[in-house]
Amino acid sequence: MLNLSLLRSFVSLAETGSFQDAAARLQIAQPTISQHIKKLEQDLGVVLIERSHAGSRSTRHGERLLPYARSLLRTAERAAAVAQESALVIGCSGNIAGYFISRAIKRFLEADGWTGGWEVKTAPNPQIAEMLKSREIDLAAMEWPMDAPGIAVETWRDARMTVILPPDHLWAARAAITVDDFLSLRLIGGESGSGTGTVLRGLLGDRSADVTIAANVGSTEAVKSAVKAGLGASIVLEQAVADDVAAGRLASVALEAVPLAKTFYIARPANLPEDDVTARFARSLAGDRSDG
Repeated sequence: MLNLSLLRSFVSLAETGSFQDAAARLQIAQPTISQHIKKLEQDLGVVLIERSHAGSRSTRHGERLLPYARSLLRTAERAAAVAQESALVIGCSGNIAGYFISRAIKRFLEADGWTGGWEVKTAPNPQIAEMLKSREIDLAAMEWPMDAPGIAVETWRDARMTVILPPDHLWAARAAITVDDFLSLRLIGGESGSGTGTVLRGLLGDRSADVTIAANVGSTEAVKSAVKAGLGASIVLEQAVADDVAAGRLASVALEAVPLAKTFYIARPANLPEDDVTARFARSLAGDRSDG
């Protein structure tokens, strides 16, 4: 078994390149760092740190160990936080983090009275799903329903979507455009794994194959910038563009006879105790259907 204290000293030394700086970072004696490295090298049977008058650096074996050592230390910290119920770590996509989760957290904290720490980790939806399965996060707020053993998933809320155009576009003054109009547009795609493609396939059926994606730019903010620059149009969460539309920086139009909306989901470990903070936060989200 790898000793976490030894790994902590190794990571600190690998990152600082100095026994003195590593000891200062961990607030322990410099000889203790040396003892930890020597013991870890004995346990593994390889040299991890190359020592010289110019400083210290990781060997090839040390470089291979370093990411695993960091991961083990993070996992240990998460395990302690979960056991002590001292922190709530929420994972979500950039869209949910940017436009929805903060007010949901505020409502929970005010209603529940919980005083522990909280953290939001942002990543594309597929990565968030993997983080939940490995328990790097306590709960995921997602744009599609993940399916994994030991994970409970429920509906959170529906979020309206809209087509956005440059403000000087020929159709910018319209309230709505037809599906044919929409299919003639060159679209700018945003964050991967967001589920928007699934939404369009559900709404447009076979005609979704006629959608033209001109480019992908990685985030809703980048999408808005590209559309403002006249590089194309897009379909985004209405909440994400409300301020830009109100200020005239973007035009927002509906699709005739097509209700544009996306469902958000809550995913968490199954069979949590009812009084667990993650379970309480999940119930708070499930009971919250308000905008923002």
